[in-house]
Amino acid sequence: MDDHNQILNRVQQVEKLNSASFGAKYASKREVYRFLSHDCGAYLSSYDTMTVWHMRDLVGNKRRLIKCKDVRTIQVPQFEGLSIDEMLAFGEQYPEVMRALPSVRKEILKLPRAYIANVIHTLVGEPFAKWVGKRVTDRNKKVAVEEDMIEMDPEILAIFQASNAVSGKWPLRVLLI
Repeated sequence: MDDHNQILNRVQQVEKLNSASFGAKYASKREVYRFLSHDCGAYLSSYDTMTVWHMRDLVGNKRRLIKCKDVRTIQVPQFEGLSIDEMLAFGEQYPEVMRALPSVRKEILKLPRAYIANVIHTLVGEPFAKWVGKRVTDRNKKVAVEEDMIEMDPEILAIFQASNAVSGKWPLRVLLI
């Protein structure tokens, strides 16, 4: 409850500044983006996916600003059950998550999945990490059951398991070196 009250108090705290004064220093989207990301230390998505409307809301304290130093990153694979829509459905349970994202759903859906995942993980923490982990485990179990098994000679299997080879396409010039 204290966190909720702190958030409400912070939302109510705003200072007034003449828009011409702000515009004299930061007149373009790029300048405002640089101001927020570099000068304020805000965790922002890429320049191309941030809108001036969301940045305006961050400056005006209408949306929650997350500092880069506070970000907790998480790797979320692109598996069934871990789509952006499903991550957002999880995040909607936590008002502070939705307050950190743009207010317009169309703008949220333009954000990279890694950014959305990091915002949710930063604000929710362990419950989100457990949610992702469970979905990854469930997917891996499902794939292991559904996939065909291949038969292998025990000696070849031992060599295969000891190998650190990685599949990939290599340019011909690399092979000639």
